[in-house]
Amino acid sequence: MKTLFAAALGCLLLSGAVLADDCRQRLPAWIEMAHPGHALEDQRGRYRVDAERSICKVWPARPQLTLLAMPLVRAEHDGYGETDLELLVFDSARQRFLVRLVEPNRLDWDAVFIEDLRFDTAPYRLRADDIAFGVRISRRGSSRPNPFYETRLDLYQLDTDSLRPLLSELPVRTAGGEWDTNCSGAFSETKGVLIITDRVGHGGYRDLLLKNTRVERRMALIDGECQTVEENSHRYQLPIEFAEDRYLLPIELVSDPL
Repeated sequence: MKTLFAAALGCLLLSGAVLADDCRQRLPAWIEMAHPGHALEDQRGRYRVDAERSICKVWPARPQLTLLAMPLVRAEHDGYGETDLELLVFDSARQRFLVRLVEPNRLDWDAVFIEDLRFDTAPYRLRADDIAFGVRISRRGSSRPNPFYETRLDLYQLDTDSLRPLLSELPVRTAGGEWDTNCSGAFSETKGVLIITDRVGHGGYRDLLLKNTRVERRMALIDGECQTVEENSHRYQLPIEFAEDRYLLPIELVSDPL
């Protein structure tokens, strides 16, 4: 029995790897299909597709569909840039894109730049049997004395002919601090886990719960060695409810509620 299970698991992992490789191999053709020439113009002006940073992933919940994300570069300057995020869903059986959605300026950057873009295909069962997918965008600051890092999560639902944003820019990891670039300084890091509760709220969407763990640490040079001289951690929870047409971020996570 153990041998059969191991063999089945091996086949499943191999199948996943093959699908991932196939996705990456086909990505250039999909980009060309979506944006012939990779440099186009629309009602908002000229743009180009950043093919190197474009990503794709077979959607495990619906393996006949492939998720794609393409940065659309609107402007590039010394020290900052303006970039939209385009999301697409490709139907392998029909060999065509089902839906497309452009999120204007979602990938803009300056001193805080985009470090990573990836799909989160955990089974986000938010309403009945509807499964959403996520996009995680990670940013990093360029200041060495004041390091900064964050990852934010967006959730999307595939409707018949559209992609519907359900949750936007939820911080699931933040880290930062201030130090002398040698040792002494103070740092903090918050990591969050998003939980789907059993409580059904507005529109049939289940309430969410963000469980955060925050660690604060102070470092100092003692007898020639960099050491942690103080460390505190605490856990807290933030409820997230669906209202009108999307989930609303808790007031604690909104920097400017006005």
